Amino acid sequence: MLDDVDHQRVELARVAGELDRLTAQASTPDRLVSVTVGSRGLVRDVDIRPAALRHYRADQLAATIVELVARADSELRDQRERLLHTVSELRPDYSDVRRNGDEVPAGRDRAPR
Repeated sequence: MLDDVDHQRVELARVAGELDRLTAQASTPDRLVSVTVGSRGLVRDVDIRPAALRHYRADQLAATIVELVARADSELRDQRERLLHTVSELRPDYSDVRRNGDEVPAGRDRAPR
């Protein structure tokens, strides 16, 4: 079981590193405007091609950027969920490490307040 716990620790560290490095990008269909969002949901880059300034009015450009950030953030959320799903299936879990597999006495399964 200790080998399983060590494997779990390594896997959790790997996933934590991947979560920190996640990015997502979204672009307009014409590729004139694109944004990149980092793992914490912060905008890391906005790329506005010179032709975009001729193609979009200021209010359209602002709305487009906001929409692209939302799309990139949604993609980032999907990436996080896929990564976290892999660690949610790791073993051993709590039921595997209970002493002798005994049931936890009533009232003992909660953390103290």
